[in-house]
Amino acid sequence: MLPIEQSPFNKVTIIGNANGDWAAAKHGYTIIFNGTVATGNQIINVCNGPYAGSTEDFVVTGEHSQWLTKQLSRVAKELETKLQCWPSSGLVCFVLFSQLGIELSLSRMSLLPSLNRGSALSESEHLPCVVHNWLGERRIAIEYHLNAKDINIKGNINQANWPELLLLEETETYKPSPVESQEQVKLLTSINNGDEDPFTQIMHLSEQNHKTKSGILNLGLLSQLPLSIWLKYLSQQKLLVIEQLFFNQSPETSRGFWYLSDNEASAYLDPIRLKLALCQQHLLGYN
Repeated sequence: MLPIEQSPFNKVTIIGNANGDWAAAKHGYTIIFNGTVATGNQIINVCNGPYAGSTEDFVVTGEHSQWLTKQLSRVAKELETKLQCWPSSGLVCFVLFSQLGIELSLSRMSLLPSLNRGSALSESEHLPCVVHNWLGERRIAIEYHLNAKDINIKGNINQANWPELLLLEETETYKPSPVESQEQVKLLTSINNGDEDPFTQIMHLSEQNHKTKSGILNLGLLSQLPLSIWLKYLSQQKLLVIEQLFFNQSPETSRGFWYLSDNEASAYLDPIRLKLALCQQHLLGYN
């Protein structure tokens, strides 16, 4: 942890790029990202270097930019080794200010943006969010959040106010699709009977080189599985492996996993990732 006296900050509000209204904090500094437009002495804009057309890791606009640029780069490099991927600016800011133990609040940021491409994107186009390991980012964020809570009992650090980090479980029921083949019904029955590991099924899908009809149908089945099935086969090691299958850090030069660049397949990814994120919460006791 950095000595608190080295930090020019004592209270920070971090506002992500998700939908929803927002307003700068009345006290302390407000951190915003990339394309968000706002002005004010207490507002600091943090951009990824490439987004801002820079070769630096980050471009910071606002007060204390030199200090913050240096510290963000340091933290980002530490997180990159844990994620096997360059981290989002939001996570980097959260971890930095958590390390400093300052009063911290976050909004418009669940670290789980949608991977659903819709129907308009061409295969050569990619969603900006696909470059980050969001499941891994949530793992790290929850660990920091829980650690701050434990330390806070001793009065040494503040736990961030971050209500959107906790994902809520929903009651779901399986609704079979009329296009399912006998093979898909057999697989679903096998999974529900506890004879098939859904984590293994995802691994098999990630090993396919291209889109297939069976691959699409199996993604659809996995997207409808209740959380209880995932929890039955859950382990931290499985999650660490699986989280690497839902991002492509270099979409401009690498096609990556087929389902990330396919509009039809991507429609099934969000419900699967939600179950995986809820599994992570269960493992860490985050509720």
